[in-house]
Amino acid sequence: MSTGLPPQPDGPPRRIAGAQEERLRLRGQTLLREAYGYAEGVMARGEGGEVVVYASVAACRARDAGRARLVVVCGARDREEARAQLGAAIAGTSAGGGAWLRGAEEADEEVAIFRRVEGDALVEWVGLPRPGESWERLGRRAKAELVRPQDLKGLLRRCHNRLHARGAAGDEEDLTLDVVRILVTKALDERGEGELPQFYCTAEEYPTPAGRRAAAARVRALFERAKSLYPGVFRGDERITVGDRAICDVVGELQAFRLLSEDASSDEWDVMGLAYEEYTAVALKRKRGQFFTNRLVVDLLVGLVDPDDTDRVLDPAGGSAGFLSGALRHVRRKVSAAKGREAARRRIQAFQRRLFMVEISRRLVKVAKTAMILSGDGHTGMTQGDALGPLDQLDPALLEACGPGTPTVILTNPPFAGVGDGRITDARVLERFECGRRWATRDGVYGPTAELLAEGAPPELLFFERCVRWLAPGGRLGIVLPKSVLDTATFRPARALLVRECRLLAVITCHKNTFQPHTGVRTAILVVERRRQGEASADPPVFMAISRAVGQDSEGAPVYARDATGALTGALDEDLSQIAAAWNDHRRGALAASEYRFAVAPSALDDNLNINPQAYRPSLNATIEAIEALDDAAGWSVSQLGELAGGVEVFKGPRLKSENLLVDEERAGEPGVEPYYTPSAVLQERRDAAKRLDTSRASASQAATIAAIRVRRGDLVITRSGTIGRVAMITALFDGAIVSDDLIRVRVADEATRLYLWAYLESRAAQDQIMRNEYGAIQQHLEPAHVRSLLVPVPTEEGPFTAIVDARRRMLAAKEALLEAQGGSDAGVAGLLGFLTADPS
Repeated sequence: MSTGLPPQPDGPPRRIAGAQEERLRLRGQTLLREAYGYAEGVMARGEGGEVVVYASVAACRARDAGRARLVVVCGARDREEARAQLGAAIAGTSAGGGAWLRGAEEADEEVAIFRRVEGDALVEWVGLPRPGESWERLGRRAKAELVRPQDLKGLLRRCHNRLHARGAAGDEEDLTLDVVRILVTKALDERGEGELPQFYCTAEEYPTPAGRRAAAARVRALFERAKSLYPGVFRGDERITVGDRAICDVVGELQAFRLLSEDASSDEWDVMGLAYEEYTAVALKRKRGQFFTNRLVVDLLVGLVDPDDTDRVLDPAGGSAGFLSGALRHVRRKVSAAKGREAARRRIQAFQRRLFMVEISRRLVKVAKTAMILSGDGHTGMTQGDALGPLDQLDPALLEACGPGTPTVILTNPPFAGVGDGRITDARVLERFECGRRWATRDGVYGPTAELLAEGAPPELLFFERCVRWLAPGGRLGIVLPKSVLDTATFRPARALLVRECRLLAVITCHKNTFQPHTGVRTAILVVERRRQGEASADPPVFMAISRAVGQDSEGAPVYARDATGALTGALDEDLSQIAAAWNDHRRGALAASEYRFAVAPSALDDNLNINPQAYRPSLNATIEAIEALDDAAGWSVSQLGELAGGVEVFKGPRLKSENLLVDEERAGEPGVEPYYTPSAVLQERRDAAKRLDTSRASASQAATIAAIRVRRGDLVITRSGTIGRVAMITALFDGAIVSDDLIRVRVADEATRLYLWAYLESRAAQDQIMRNEYGAIQQHLEPAHVRSLLVPVPTEEGPFTAIVDARRRMLAAKEALLEAQGGSDAGVAGLLGFLTADPS
């Protein structure tokens, strides 16, 4: 059915902002080059900013409109405007059609393709022709003619956006599952017999309802066959929910390409599985802490655990099977490097039957099974169930093949509780786990009591215990956990369980952007080996690393490395590959220790079982060792800050619930109304940056809290959240002020000790110790106990000590004089310009 161009809007078609339009134009050229095979030399920019594809390089150089093949326009705001823009760009050329591309972000890109018929009329078409191919030729190509796509992720994203653009019913998860269903039919068709595919839509079929109905019917028939072949993946009543036209749109995107490899050992399986996983990770919503693991982290963790084709691999919180497909990729590469293609194929096929998963979400099980099919198979071990529930309620086939004590490798990223109400409080769940109980030290032994955790347990704590219990003796566990597992009291039971029943092999803290923008929780990787019964050999040194780059920013956008000249390269700016190389060196006994990659003796762990690499950084510990050495040196005395002579108090004060006390700024100056300062206001000496509290409204408990958090002139304060360790002394400007408890107070009675300590806390010697003690999964924290335990070297000779104290005394006096002068000048200006604040009435 032909349709002419819609009426032209008044004036030229509207165009979006230049940077966005340029991005789309570059994407259009990439699409033409990578998806359709057009050479760069036949593409040029037209006068209106469109991309014109010519019949030859010579025609392109001459800008010969009579030899234009097709046109791509970029940047319209809606479909009708885009169509009008494309029609205007094609007019006056010999182009047989073209496409428009729009979308604010790459993930939202929308593509529509049109053929030019009967003059300047445009009709939607099933695809763009390749070089030398006619518009009529599009459709059913022989399987031998299908080519591998260069941009699989882009191809899958365009399929998704095609459905979205058609206004297909349902949410993003529904659309994603329809793409999954159609992908399986495509894969099944490629594996089927015959030289010609059934997965196609011809140029003659696409323009008419009857033709689209016939093409969609072929796809639906393939899906019915897929349901019979994969009954564990698709229900008997399941169907492709989108309409004929939407199905044909996706077929049009996929039909020219071959997605699967005929070789079981081929790396092409890896490419397809990887693209599918990244597509589903973007398209599916994140629920209940189920965030898809960064692919670099998957590859790192799989490499650390290093499974081979004899291992039995389990993920009890499988999600979309990212770790299992990662394990399959890893083993495929190892086996394929061995001699004998047929032997490699048999070993890989055998390993595919050793992959198992439990996932509570039925939708994700479907996604995972499809991921494995598209990765070369291994889908039969993907099961639905609650890994924290009673084990005997899990899939019987799973328990028979991979029951407790059977898996030799567990790879997982369990859901995290985060900062919300994600803790597990169900007593029926908690009582199944030692870590679901309160732990205490009795007769010198730290262990679980009979009391359940009234506040509940973070699911990751219980998952860790379940993984340890499930693992075969001698088996390896690689797990992603919140960074707080490494050093906080909440997770000390997990660390005690780890030390008691496992060998800790590696700890790596991940960069803060690793799971951004989906969650701000900082994470860490643990690799452990379950002890064999009666094993008495010494534990090996623990490999530790701190990742400082993960190849993406806080919005999830890629960050690329720069070369020696500062120019951007095509490689991601990440250090996980370097960490992997350091791990391999460590295993060979050849690790060259550095500040962020080193090994620690198990005996170095403290009583709290702190396994945070930050606490073992060589430079920070070298600082402590140097300070401790001063204690034996003449002219020095070293004490913990809390034990200094001169009367030292270290506290943070109670938290003030101030909602009922807050009043508007206009009430400043009224009796009982006082400023309430944040740490930033105090550190920056800004009295204007404050909320206002009506303290006359305070209850008795609030009044006691206010009294406790007032600061005094001479108090030292230290930031304890976020950017920790910033130090200030309270001047006369804030004497008696109400200040947030987010500052740790250090109150020292002796003036000389106080002034010396002010100087010392700002030094590297103190800051290194503070940095060593920081902890936290979302932002860094510091506690008063950490400050009390800081080692403080004090010169015993009066001369050097007095010089420092006198310098700080002058510094405080100068600072207070400056603040007084500033206050006077501000008041003077306000007086001179008082007319600006006068009541205009």
